[in-house]
Amino acid sequence: MRSLLFRRGLRAPPRYYSTLRASSRLSQYLSITPEVQSALSAGHPVVALESAIYTHGFPHPANLSLAREIEAVIRANGAVPATICILNGKARIGLEAKELEQLADAAGKSGTAKVSRRDLGYLLAGAGATKIGGTTIAGTSVLAHLAGIKVFATGGLGGVHRGVQNTMDVSADLTELGRTPVAVVCAGSKAFLDLPRTLEYLETEGVYVGTFRDGRDAGEVVEFPAFWSRGCGIKAPSVVEDANEAARIIYASHSLGLTSGHLFTNPIPAAYEIPNEEIQSIIAESVKVAEGKSSGKDVTPFILNDILKRTGGRSIEANRGLILNNAAMGAKVAVELARLEGTGERRQTHMPHIPPSQIRPKEEANPVVPSPPPEVVVVGGVAVDVNCDTSSPTPSLHTSNPSTITESLGGVGNNVAYALHLSGVRTRLVSSVGADLAGSWVRERVQERGMDTEGIFTDPARATARYVAVNDANGGLFVASADMRVIEHLGTADVTEVIKAANAEWVVLDGNLSQQTTKGVLEYCLKSGIKAIFEPTSTAKSAHIFHATLPSHPSCALGGAILYATSLPWWPTIDALTIDSGFRDRVDQLAARTGVDLSESGIVQKAVSLLPYIPRLFVKLGEQGVIVVRLLEVGEKPRRSRESVVVEAREGEEVGGVEVRYFAAEKLGVDGVQSVNGAGDTFLGVLVAAMVRGLPLEEAVGEAQKAAVLTLGVKEAVSARIRPL
Repeated sequence: MRSLLFRRGLRAPPRYYSTLRASSRLSQYLSITPEVQSALSAGHPVVALESAIYTHGFPHPANLSLAREIEAVIRANGAVPATICILNGKARIGLEAKELEQLADAAGKSGTAKVSRRDLGYLLAGAGATKIGGTTIAGTSVLAHLAGIKVFATGGLGGVHRGVQNTMDVSADLTELGRTPVAVVCAGSKAFLDLPRTLEYLETEGVYVGTFRDGRDAGEVVEFPAFWSRGCGIKAPSVVEDANEAARIIYASHSLGLTSGHLFTNPIPAAYEIPNEEIQSIIAESVKVAEGKSSGKDVTPFILNDILKRTGGRSIEANRGLILNNAAMGAKVAVELARLEGTGERRQTHMPHIPPSQIRPKEEANPVVPSPPPEVVVVGGVAVDVNCDTSSPTPSLHTSNPSTITESLGGVGNNVAYALHLSGVRTRLVSSVGADLAGSWVRERVQERGMDTEGIFTDPARATARYVAVNDANGGLFVASADMRVIEHLGTADVTEVIKAANAEWVVLDGNLSQQTTKGVLEYCLKSGIKAIFEPTSTAKSAHIFHATLPSHPSCALGGAILYATSLPWWPTIDALTIDSGFRDRVDQLAARTGVDLSESGIVQKAVSLLPYIPRLFVKLGEQGVIVVRLLEVGEKPRRSRESVVVEAREGEEVGGVEVRYFAAEKLGVDGVQSVNGAGDTFLGVLVAAMVRGLPLEEAVGEAQKAAVLTLGVKEAVSARIRPL
């Protein structure tokens, strides 16, 4: 059974873990822009925006101008805008500039859908021809909640329609607020609805309804706003003083685990208001005309269009003014909520008010550029490394050893990914952390390095991985212990979906993954033509690749090997290499020249037997250097030297031969050895970076060895002095 894995930013109350994020299947239907995902991961304020107002409310190009203004207002008040819609058959959380233009251009076209909760499954399954749609309050709330966005700013709320006793016409916005914990900031319900019944329905659904005081005196009655009007004659159920108070209400409700939403009504600015008495007479005529001419989700657009004509365009100007006003308030509430949650960047408690009329988008300034896709995906452990540096050449067992204890970000997969990142290769780490303080700390450290956390899942059932090393006075490892259970429960489907979405050509796996996941991911890579590299992490864990993918080879556990995986027929490949006693003699001669035991230890023999399945093996020998055993391609003529043995295959075979090459260890730097932890991971990360960049074997290994020496000279798991290749 797959474990419960959640990404930060796609969180829900614990009781909803199994329904909202039981797997990353969600990613095939929902796409979040890098800007929005980064903000969510860091706990920064994000405001959701609906898109039906652009596709079914404002005409083009006025809708595009409005969309840009709304996003600019939200940014000016300290939050990140996330316009939500259906685009190209996928739910989108946040839009790039070109995508916003595409959405706006779809306004009024026959193939553009108006999307509520009921429509999501149909459209995202590709069941119809529609590939683009504007989401209503209900549809936007569902998708915002799935993405982890808690505040949503819009124009006006749907409600109970007049004559409901005959039509049963109740907006899905109301029922959605009753079951989705998203706070909606709007200018109240549209005035042509049955407002008393709308408020009654919201009360039944358990939805909190509050109206911002908006500068009115403490003794003044605050009325429930009616979209174009600041009041409608109905006293507001409760009064909210400001954005900070609204955020505290949301925070308290979420802390209690309440699953209903909040409605914060924000009266239209007086400069844009159409007084209630005036608008009601116009509404009466529009509602009368609508009877028999529209039904269901078409009623509201019909009435709004008729009101627009009867007001001579005043209603759409009022609509624009109230939406911008709500966007500013929504951003302020989101900022205050992020501050309360303690994960966002600290900002002023009360943001300065910026009149919407003064905000204009500056498209040329700091445009949002989509992050390019990763070149390499690294799947494996990320952990809190605890290093205990003792002062003794041989620490004592069964007692306490005085030590200098430090914590740092580690884990094999993380170290390899960071080395790749420092080498200038775009890298995505796929790993898992617990829903604990250590997990939050890990995410923050990864982000501080400039790396994305898109592939880091959260497993609420297990603790974040930890690695504890006790080192001797020379920096050498004396004994270590690791708790990597959270990594071992990382599932195949979750990993392969991230790899598929990344579309990378290279994948690195470390031995901390379970045998089942190792098997599944390697099989996916082989089937997809992806270059797969396996880092065993230890002699015991090196067996994972054998049990998972290869035939049983009891004698082939190569500790310290990096395995470049593929699949060829075993015996025809071995037979083609014409390995004989002469090959053994030449390997013995190489061992004598280099002073490294290559024959008696069985390193070369084991490696050769694995070549049909693993055509390149890099065996790390610590201070003795590196041995590379690899298959040659047909026609390949490697440079021969005193440090290599080359055997050519018979003509007409599918392989060109085999090469065994020895690389002496790089000399230590002036800092010597501060710690051996992470040196091998650094070697692998830079080696992969060199291969991605197409460097010849000699240069690739040389760069990797130099980087490993840099890491040996620091306490950290990977030296920050590594430079791009």
